[in-house]
Amino acid sequence: MAKYSSKDVGFHLLGGYSLLGVDSKYDDAVELRLNETDTLGQADEEFWSSGAKKTEITQDGWYDDAVGSIHDAFRDVPVTAIPMSIAQHGNVNGRMFDSYQSVQRIGYTVQLATSEVTKAQARYGIWYGKKQACLIHALGAKTTAGNTDSLDVQMPAAGTNGGYFIVHVTAVVGASGSVTIELRDGGALGTTYTPKVNTGAIAFASVPGTSAIWVPFTGNLGPYVSVAWSYSTLTGVTFAAGAYVAPA
Repeated sequence: MAKYSSKDVGFHLLGGYSLLGVDSKYDDAVELRLNETDTLGQADEEFWSSGAKKTEITQDGWYDDAVGSIHDAFRDVPVTAIPMSIAQHGNVNGRMFDSYQSVQRIGYTVQLATSEVTKAQARYGIWYGKKQACLIHALGAKTTAGNTDSLDVQMPAAGTNGGYFIVHVTAVVGASGSVTIELRDGGALGTTYTPKVNTGAIAFASVPGTSAIWVPFTGNLGPYVSVAWSYSTLTGVTFAAGAYVAPA
């Protein structure tokens, strides 16, 4: 089990909600499912593993209960499966973070409430396990279309078996519109980057808006990567983006 405290975590994003508490603790538990195979009269237990694992995250702590706060996010976040990412090493380009393709909130308990803070615990069930991804665009706001080609990130290892592009949008600016965010790759530092995969147009009928998407890609991903973003009608976006490369 790994435990992460708020002071060490750059962000905790569930869909487009930021769930990094004022003072909270994360318990990340991975359990390998085993079945007993010993027979009658056998002295020692024996186990067989199918390779299936159960992953569950628990978060508890104190939260500001103002309107639009962490407590509102816990209480109102949908119970449908959505992506989640935890930047346990900080909100810094090039650092690894934990990414979960499909997360479902399975419990939220308010333990004690006062006029200013809420003591609560949230539990998340994880589909498809945890993936170690690389942060390409640290969570932050952009007010014009652009790219990070000049701030390119070297992946820990180049991949040939595909992977995933992970994007969390926590806020947009404008009356309505869409944003498209693209993963780009290249073979050398400072090279010309070519498109690999994109989110498609993420539309927002009203603002503020939030969203998250996990887009698969196949084949090679070059060792150096960047992201690009463009708007339709919107005038700004706050987002984080990263990539996971499947092992060889």
